Amino acid sequence: MENYVSAMPLWAIILFIVSFLISLIPMANTAKQAALNAGMSNSKSRNIQLGILIFYILWLAYASILALKGVFTVNTLPPRVFLFTSIPLMIILFIIIGNTGLYKKLIHAASLESLIRIHVFRVVGIFFLLLYFNKLLPTNFAFSADMGDLITAIFAIPVARAVSQKKSWSIKAVYAWNIFGILDIVVLTIFAVIIALSDAKTGGNSIKEMGIFPFVWFPAFAPATILFLHSGVFRKLKQLRTRQV
Repeated sequence: MENYVSAMPLWAIILFIVSFLISLIPMANTAKQAALNAGMSNSKSRNIQLGILIFYILWLAYASILALKGVFTVNTLPPRVFLFTSIPLMIILFIIIGNTGLYKKLIHAASLESLIRIHVFRVVGIFFLLLYFNKLLPTNFAFSADMGDLITAIFAIPVARAVSQKKSWSIKAVYAWNIFGILDIVVLTIFAVIIALSDAKTGGNSIKEMGIFPFVWFPAFAPATILFLHSGVFRKLKQLRTRQV
């Protein structure tokens, strides 16, 4: 029976799982604080916080079950992991959640710097390099994925600080940082599809790790969530421009 669990060392798998789950906390905490800023009760704010954590844990569990069954290891175009996880999550976030009154209220109440700081969680992208060093990902894919995530995560801190200190150049910096973060995830997703196309023609499976447990969490979570969070920053910027008019 084929094994659909990563060939990474057990310590690395455990560290990834723990790190990934911890990375959900900034999103949940930011939403809770925004709810409090909007005048919601402590109990409702906590429910929003817990709702986000529970939703993502269940989503990752869903992706994990499919991965452990080997659903994503079959070469198809588009890749099954996109069809069953990335695209559905995109629909849930952008079409359903993004159009709710609650989401709009939270974005309105959240501070711009808090929406930027969330992206520090992208340091989890360091695991792309660990996969490369264990010869489980091709060089070009691993370094592209890792560098973009780390740059976005690292610069989130000074950009958020500049916003909070009301630096004259801070808004321009936010636009540049936000656009970079979006382009990074879009280009990487396109790159993954190109590699999948090549694998489908040759019968290879060079990014197999992205379809098995636990690293399936990257495609199941990252493209949709990261783009949604960046869109939230743009919504906030639009709101701030409207106030200044």
